[in-house]
Amino acid sequence: MPEGITIKIEGLEKLKDAFKKSPGIVREQIQKAIALSVALVNREAKIEAPVRTGRLRSSIRSRIQPFKGIVEPTVDYAIYVHEGTSAHIIRPVRRKALYWKGAKHPVKMVHHPGTKANPFMKRGAEKAEGKVQAIFQRAINNIARQLAI
Repeated sequence: MPEGITIKIEGLEKLKDAFKKSPGIVREQIQKAIALSVALVNREAKIEAPVRTGRLRSSIRSRIQPFKGIVEPTVDYAIYVHEGTSAHIIRPVRRKALYWKGAKHPVKMVHHPGTKANPFMKRGAEKAEGKVQAIFQRAINNIARQLAI
């Protein structure tokens, strides 16, 4: 996928100060916020993913690590759907010619015109961004309340 889509969170300076005072409370609140945010972005990305067979949509997975959440499709062709492709030539890999249902005869190569980009992951992240901001704002407020910042 692209380099990465990042959602910026306001109030990080407060979090840094709070983390110095009580890392356990901050870690717990932030990990909860990350888990909720990752689930939200995952859902939005699946909604935005194009569906032909459903394989791309069902391949979108989430991982949560310390202070980090990742949402990504796992099928190898996802990058080509997301970023698009330029015009290219398709040649047979296992056979001597290409053939598909409806073709009049086998061919040695096909000039593919390319595909338009469909940045479904980016759209999913953008749709979730406002709610993610709210989730982290609640986490910051909870930390502030618990630490009386």
